[in-house]
Amino acid sequence: MNHIDMLNTGIIARREEPTEADRDAPRTLIVTGIARSGTSMVAGILKDAGVFMGDVLHDVVDEDAAVLQVLQSRDLPALKRLVAARDAAWPVWGFKVPNLHAFLRAEEVGLFRNPRLIVVYRDPVAVAVRNALSEHYGEMQALVAATNAAFTLARFVERAGVPVLLLSYEKALSFPHLTIDHLLSFCGVAVDHATRNRLFLRVQPNREEYLDRARRTYAGAIDGVFDQELRGWCVEDGRLQPVELELWADGVMLDRFVADRPREDLPRLGFGNGNHGFSCDLRRFGLSPAAVISVRIARRVLTLNHSGTALGELPVLSAA
Repeated sequence: MNHIDMLNTGIIARREEPTEADRDAPRTLIVTGIARSGTSMVAGILKDAGVFMGDVLHDVVDEDAAVLQVLQSRDLPALKRLVAARDAAWPVWGFKVPNLHAFLRAEEVGLFRNPRLIVVYRDPVAVAVRNALSEHYGEMQALVAATNAAFTLARFVERAGVPVLLLSYEKALSFPHLTIDHLLSFCGVAVDHATRNRLFLRVQPNREEYLDRARRTYAGAIDGVFDQELRGWCVEDGRLQPVELELWADGVMLDRFVADRPREDLPRLGFGNGNHGFSCDLRRFGLSPAAVISVRIARRVLTLNHSGTALGELPVLSAA
């Protein structure tokens, strides 16, 4: 046994027979891991190696919008149609969806043609800090969620019954050559020397473009009170989906609601499509004028502008 065999490279390959990837066999390469664990790095390597990785939401995170949409909706007939279309177009294709185990049962991995799972793991504290910075979660909340998700993902991988390559994000940074070679070999992807060298650009921590674009950003404010209803708006930058919010008074959460009401002023100001207003009836709660009101992004620590204001000091709106 040489010194290479004694290195902890953070790579585990579990393959069914045959033991080596058949370069001529059609297959589907599935990249997953818990959110913020390094899946974008792996998906980017495969895309730069010439694998079609789907229609992405953002180049920097390389998530397949079409696959993600059908998985989130659990529309299996639509998923089968999408897979058939992709199989017809590409002998080898792939996609990246973090937390795949939240959308797909282990036995349903078999819906894909000759699937190969590439699963990325990362230090849960690092995942928690990244989620706190990018997703605005509390750090301990994020740590517990990351630890639980990692366990659930491991059980999913164990039950999937397909070839699996497990990669450590931290070890990939230490051994980029070994990581890339194992990844390409497992996936049955061949590249020339120049392309292989370019792939190393993907294996680096804290890529600036990732940090700039992978962070969720929100805009919104409490406008005031109209007829005992709290009015305001909230939108997530770059997304039209309504944002879920929480009403807090004196540090206690009272209600959860969605900002999806039409507002004619928001598109003119450059905020989404206008369907981002909210109205929350306060009469149910019997709040005093001294109650300190805040509206937070649901399950996050981020608050809207004018949060932390006493109810009696909020503007009284003259029209709905």
